[in-house]
Amino acid sequence: MARYYPRSGLFKALSFIDEEGQDKMENDRLFQAILNSISEGVMTLDKDWRIISWNRAAERITGFRKEEVLGRECTKLFRASLCREQCPVDKALSCGHPYHDVEVEIRNKRDEVVHLLINAAPLYDVNGHIIGGLETFRDISQAYWMQEELQQQYGFTNIVGRSEAMKKVYETVGSLVNTDTTVLIQGESGTGKELIARALHFYSSRREKPFVAINCSALPEGVLETELFGHRKGAFTGAIRDHMGKFELANGGTLFLDEIAEISQAIQVKLLRVLEEREFQRVGDNRNIRVNIRVITATNKDLYHRVLEGSFRDDLYYRLSVFPLNLPPLRERIEDIPLLVAHFIKKFNKQMGRSIQGIADRVLEILEAYSWPGNVRELANAMEHAFVHCAGALLYPSDLPHNIVNLPREVPRQKSFKTQEKLDSVERELILRELEAADWKKAMAARRLGMSRATLWRKMEKHGISGRFDGETASRK
Repeated sequence: MARYYPRSGLFKALSFIDEEGQDKMENDRLFQAILNSISEGVMTLDKDWRIISWNRAAERITGFRKEEVLGRECTKLFRASLCREQCPVDKALSCGHPYHDVEVEIRNKRDEVVHLLINAAPLYDVNGHIIGGLETFRDISQAYWMQEELQQQYGFTNIVGRSEAMKKVYETVGSLVNTDTTVLIQGESGTGKELIARALHFYSSRREKPFVAINCSALPEGVLETELFGHRKGAFTGAIRDHMGKFELANGGTLFLDEIAEISQAIQVKLLRVLEEREFQRVGDNRNIRVNIRVITATNKDLYHRVLEGSFRDDLYYRLSVFPLNLPPLRERIEDIPLLVAHFIKKFNKQMGRSIQGIADRVLEILEAYSWPGNVRELANAMEHAFVHCAGALLYPSDLPHNIVNLPREVPRQKSFKTQEKLDSVERELILRELEAADWKKAMAARRLGMSRATLWRKMEKHGISGRFDGETASRK
């Protein structure tokens, strides 16, 4: 009886074939019936790399019929990049044990690229001598294309720009992708805050886990509380069943809280507890639920100003802004508009089945002169509007929205974020206030600020704040 080193039921099924006491023709039919019942492609090779068996799944995956492949060398058939030197069957034969889950590209009968996941094992005779190899493979092209589409949709390829401002964004995002650091993304509406958040998730170790997003300004306080934390059946009128909140849904992955500046003081307290203890309770429940998540937040408001106003907790602010990331408005990176225009032309050509080649004279001049209060989102909408109106191969000024073409260029702009100097000044005053409230006990002040003592010492040194634990008055340089 031929022996196989099994990994799945396939090899176990083949081991039932006993050449002794069976008619050879009946044995061949049984062998082929077993192969054809398997959903994965199966082929066996002799020691000269010639194919000696081929099942129906292999025909379906590759397009080659059994009659076309038997007796042929597999290297000439598949034309794969790892044939010979990196061949899984060759490695299995060399070391005498199976090779599992090797990804490879081959060319099918129609000369199309097919992505396969391959398992390979040596094949022995009754005396324990290797007589060839057995390979199973399945088509993972759909999963590969889906991953590629996700990367196109949520990856860096959709974050367009070569300006100095965007280069800084790329560098910052690049330094964050392999961490679990809590990030606060700040930028005006339409600058792509959620796109950055998705890129941070997609390129992190949590990319196989959920990415859950919620707009905190879109829901009333009571509804937002149940959406974030969930509720138990009967917790309030209308709670007819248990409800799982966003924190539970995002467990293991990333939770993105957009418009974080709009949450109420009550929600802020609960959110602070989750960030500190990584556990919470559903509304109407007294059981603690532990979660392992990365939190990314975003706002189009000046969150420092909200802290000074007293509408946003300073300890929560420091928890959320472990790493602040500022996105520049489009008006501050006008040099990126040609790249963005080309990006949207490619995107809408694909979506609408069009073949628009580019833009006519003066269109770029008009686009670069406009102030774009709605930022990249407004530009995308303008390009989509132009596609709908365009009747030829080029986009003309008449295809653009009237407010962009006809209104004066000096459109009121949204208030931009404070300069870094102003932010530093506010941070310095906040630290001084908490130090004074804690009677200059730095451990207590650090807890009130939601940071470690080492971080507090570093920020004090940065802002020129001095003072000892004995309560000596700090210098206000």
